[in-house]
Amino acid sequence: MGLTPVLIPKPFKKRLAKKEPKMQAAILVTVQRLREDHRHNSLRTHRIQGQPGVYGASIDMGNRLTFCWDKETIVLLNHCNHDILSGRKS
Repeated sequence: MGLTPVLIPKPFKKRLAKKEPKMQAAILVTVQRLREDHRHNSLRTHRIQGQPGVYGASIDMGNRLTFCWDKETIVLLNHCNHDILSGRKS
């Protein structure tokens, strides 16, 4: 089974470039895991409540990556703190 194609929009790339190198690396590892198997247990992939067609995957315990599907392609949307994604305030 091959890797799932992924689309990385310009806004995603711009936000990624502003992250610390360690977080950039963690995000890229998550993207690679999504490409290999979007159902992998370590990703804890789930639908984002209140956002039809949007899914989240874990980068680490405090950060998430959001994406959607365009047919057979993963379209990356955002990478952020879990509290921002869930609407919770610290």
